[in-house]
Amino acid sequence: MSGSKKATVAVRSLARQIAANENDVPTSQATGEPYRNVYNALSQTHLPTLAAAGIIIYDPKRQKVSAGANLDVASIIIKMTTPTVQLLFDEKEHATEDTIIGD
Repeated sequence: MSGSKKATVAVRSLARQIAANENDVPTSQATGEPYRNVYNALSQTHLPTLAAAGIIIYDPKRQKVSAGANLDVASIIIKMTTPTVQLLFDEKEHATEDTIIGD
């Protein structure tokens, strides 16, 4: 990657995509309070935390995000643990259903 410019993403664009995914709407309709909530959470909490871990590079003044040195490692960890996390959530839902049905 030497000599190449790192791709950056505007925090606003990232917030809009996340709000659209969370609310199951097209990106163009991800506005208002859901968008503001995501934007604030990203800017105040999530992006600084990810930057501190070296997963991303976050420029709060320019409101831009780019890949950090540890992004590939984080991606591998997420891919490897996602099935386990899903299984745990499925088990938790079944346990709750059994408790409700058993009463």
